[in-house]
Amino acid sequence: MEEFFALARKILAEQMDVDPETLTMETTFEEIDADSIDIVEMIMALEDVYDVEFPEDEKKDYAILGVLITDLYEYLRQIKNA
Repeated sequence: MEEFFALARKILAEQMDVDPETLTMETTFEEIDADSIDIVEMIMALEDVYDVEFPEDEKKDYAILGVLITDLYEYLRQIKNA
């Protein structure tokens, strides 16, 4: 999980031009002015790195970075263990 979060944080920080150290699991997307397109771009970058496609049919309206990261990580774990 730590490695997954670190990568997601790096990707999002580069997209949003913010210091990655300021991004925590409690960071809200509103705090960094990230909109739904920014979130989708981060997810797509993670999909490329992990060579997976995260399900789109269960998209939630994520407000907090940690909630999104946890959901993505859990999905990744499920398919890697399947």
